[in-house]
Amino acid sequence: MWYGYGMEESANRRTPWFIFAALLAAVGLCIGVGGLGLAGQAYDQHYAGRIYPGVSIYGVALGGLTVDEAAVALQSALPDPATLPLTLRDGVRTWNRSWADMDIHFDFSATARLAYQAGRKGAQQQQYATQWRALLAGLPLSPVILLPGAAQAAAALESLAPEMAIPPVNAALLIQPGGVTPLPAQAGRELDVEATVAALPYAVGVTAEGLVMELLTRQVEPAIGNAGPAQAQAEALLARPFALAADDPLTGFSTTWTAGPEIVATWLIAQPVEDEDGARLALTVREEAIRVYLNGLGGQGEEIAPLPDVEKTLPAIRAAVEAGESQAVAALTHPARTYTVRPGDTLMSVARAHGFPVWQLAEANPDIDPAELRPGQQIIIPSLDTLFPFPLITERRIVIDISDQHLRAYAGETLAHDFLCSTGISSSPTITGVFQILSKEENAYASSWDLWMPHFMGIYRSGPDFTNGIHALPTLSSGARLWEGYLGRPVSYGCIVIGLDEAAALYEWAELGVMVVIQE
Repeated sequence: MWYGYGMEESANRRTPWFIFAALLAAVGLCIGVGGLGLAGQAYDQHYAGRIYPGVSIYGVALGGLTVDEAAVALQSALPDPATLPLTLRDGVRTWNRSWADMDIHFDFSATARLAYQAGRKGAQQQQYATQWRALLAGLPLSPVILLPGAAQAAAALESLAPEMAIPPVNAALLIQPGGVTPLPAQAGRELDVEATVAALPYAVGVTAEGLVMELLTRQVEPAIGNAGPAQAQAEALLARPFALAADDPLTGFSTTWTAGPEIVATWLIAQPVEDEDGARLALTVREEAIRVYLNGLGGQGEEIAPLPDVEKTLPAIRAAVEAGESQAVAALTHPARTYTVRPGDTLMSVARAHGFPVWQLAEANPDIDPAELRPGQQIIIPSLDTLFPFPLITERRIVIDISDQHLRAYAGETLAHDFLCSTGISSSPTITGVFQILSKEENAYASSWDLWMPHFMGIYRSGPDFTNGIHALPTLSSGARLWEGYLGRPVSYGCIVIGLDEAAALYEWAELGVMVVIQE
């Protein structure tokens, strides 16, 4: 295939007018003495095996050269394909490339053969006319161009396809306090590589600026054509306030925070999802907007109320929104707070009043002398959360009453176990407060007293490296059973002691995280 590209001869290569006149006179003489045929035969013989004068390719004069010589001349004279412009066009949009980008090259041998055939094709009179036209006015020809093969063309087009693609736009929702606006879907377009390759011989044309390749594209439909149920779900959520309930068994705090539609609108976002039912819009939340809202809920002072635990409450709100519900339950966290010392307070009494071991209060207040509290001093009360490393289980709870030395276990409101127990002596009392089961060990060893504690369940740390808990009557290393016959009166160093069978049953019944209430 060949195409013209800048084929006009330069002015200095054209034959001067007076040479034209002399040649025309010679032609006339030939006609007069024997006709044009004799002159043509002589001309043919003179240029046998050579290109006729005046024939040129891309400004390269090839007259008088053999086909092989012309091919060599063209190879050295024609420009590098990387420097030649190629315009890719899909109707409206254009991209500028070079021939080399699409693996388009000159065919030097075919171009030389094309030049050789000039003046040698058609009837004899037609051949003579072409020869004289080339001689007198010049005959610029288009070079033969090699288009890429199907595989090369496909590879080149595939590399260009991303730049040429117009992605489709899925249907979407604009959610604002004033309402929900559906945004329509828009079809996209993409390069049809297979069709363009198939049409390649007919898709390349010539303009004054160079080669132009017409690209074939196809429409790409969006995966989500409409907002679907997500719109109705969003409208329903904005039609009523969102309720966030809080109920804290540790402090008795209970409340419901409400977020109006103007706040809820900032939470909502419709995102595309794809599952076994296909692609669709699904309503979910902007997590950062919910974090801002939750962080704004809170108070100050000695009686700081529990706050929503942002990272634990956020999934509950997201699950509610995605289910189309307008209520969720908050997970709570307990901020550290301050306590102002009153006359008669001791660090022990403050610790017991707030349900903390004394050592933890001392650790949280390193600048305070525990033996010299002064009225008006500020004491930091640590977060209650330090006592509850596990999710608190309230469906089952253990209640230990120091006054009547009884341990009772409840499943909901049903009494599951009622055991006689022994708590700590006055010099090493059992701390009152709300705790949880922190650990379980079939037979724990207390090195401080050299005794073994069957079915031990830790409930609070009475020191940095020591845990008080519930366990069966302990055994000394000698094998003697300690405190047997003394259940029902304070005898321990802070632990809650119950009978052997009772401890085994409670050990099986309770799990890590179960609430333990110690009261007096």
